[in-house]
Amino acid sequence: MIRVRSLRWRLTAFYLGLLSGLLILLGVTQYFVIREVLLRSNAEVLANDYTALQLAFKRQQQSSKTTTPIQRLLLSKQFAQALTLSNSRISVAIIGPAGLIVATAPATLTPDEQPPQLRTDQYQAALRGRSRAYYLAPIGDPPTTYLTVLRPIEVSARTIGLAQLSVPTDGIEQTLRQDRWLVLVGSAAVLLLALLLTPLIVARALRPLNQVARTAGALAAGDYQQRVPGPHGDDEIGKVALAFNEMAGGIEQAFEMRRQSEERMRQFVADASHELRTPLTALAGYIDVLGRRDSVDPETLQSSLAAMQRESGRMTRLVWDLLTLTRIESGRGPTLRPLSLDAWLAGALDELGLQDEGVTATRQLAPGITVNIDPDALKQVVNNLAQNALKYAPGAEQHWRCFAEGSRAAFRLEDTGPGISAQDLPHIFERFYRGEKARDRAAGGSGLGLAIAKSIVEAHGGTIEATSPPGAGATFTVWLPRVVEPAKSST
Repeated sequence: MIRVRSLRWRLTAFYLGLLSGLLILLGVTQYFVIREVLLRSNAEVLANDYTALQLAFKRQQQSSKTTTPIQRLLLSKQFAQALTLSNSRISVAIIGPAGLIVATAPATLTPDEQPPQLRTDQYQAALRGRSRAYYLAPIGDPPTTYLTVLRPIEVSARTIGLAQLSVPTDGIEQTLRQDRWLVLVGSAAVLLLALLLTPLIVARALRPLNQVARTAGALAAGDYQQRVPGPHGDDEIGKVALAFNEMAGGIEQAFEMRRQSEERMRQFVADASHELRTPLTALAGYIDVLGRRDSVDPETLQSSLAAMQRESGRMTRLVWDLLTLTRIESGRGPTLRPLSLDAWLAGALDELGLQDEGVTATRQLAPGITVNIDPDALKQVVNNLAQNALKYAPGAEQHWRCFAEGSRAAFRLEDTGPGISAQDLPHIFERFYRGEKARDRAAGGSGLGLAIAKSIVEAHGGTIEATSPPGAGATFTVWLPRVVEPAKSST
């Protein structure tokens, strides 16, 4: 058995098969409906002719003043012949009260032939008033089918017999044959037209699916910017195309995020390796120098150990900063709780002990500002900002403020140092970035302090920004969502 793989041709075959079945059903139904209509209409014509001829016969007999009782005349051959006057193709039989033929008037039959005869029980039922609209009775060899109508012969509202009127159905059969040929030719034309048009219509309807298949192939090949072209309708195929585009967009975004993550990871590893290489190289150098000497004087030993300790401390701080940054960016959010911003900031500054560093620190802390923060995590932001100012603007005055603007709260550090150059300002929150004044690692640190501060603030749902007008120091502002307490109603 041949299986058609193409959905287009399977749908075409299904539609043509369904259409063929419907046309056959329609043709058969139409045939029997038209046949019934023709038979009933011809039967009604015979019944109407009988009614008119019966009335005319009765009037004729009354005007002739015959002495024969009307009952006998209606059951006679004379009445049967009168019923054939309207149509030469009619054959008439008069049925008596016993259900037997008592008179005939064949029109198209030879004298030796008899008109169509029904069963006795059908005559008896018609005498009792249960006659059908028409009967079909075959006669002759080969048989000819006659349309037969039984009408009651009534005198004084009493049925005394039946008049059987029959006509051959050859005219009806001819009409039905013409109708069959018309249905066959029309159905064949419809099927031929459907065979020509259905593949085109189905192909047009399935075009978005073909585009989806091609786009899926392009996505599988690595082209994540491919999309199913629009416009798309509101039908099922249009919804599939729209959903596919949304899925492709999600895949592209996921791969882009993965690419950026891998790029950041490569850059992170490269930067970390570069930063760790310097203290490791220095340590290896000091160890090598000490190992090559047979004897080391105390002064050289002490200076080498001090240098090794500095490099070891720098490497330790770098590792801790890397672990801190990794922990923040791993997705584990801070533990928030509502705190008064001015009281918390005052406590964090007191712990720093800036006065011990020889720094003049002033405060301007607005009360009544509540924020949801992790106090320990955000304290590191304060510490990193203060240490950054100490490194790059030693001895400069630090002015700390906290304030609120609408739904946001903020704390800000302003120093009076030399400020940040315009070329360094856009990059100061990047990992391992050190400005021109911080190229010396002894003073510049690891380059992760501000990056850690930025990550902590963003984990709180806030932002951090830096400004530095030329020659006017540097300003760092941390913005946080503010907890706005509902106003108490007065009583």
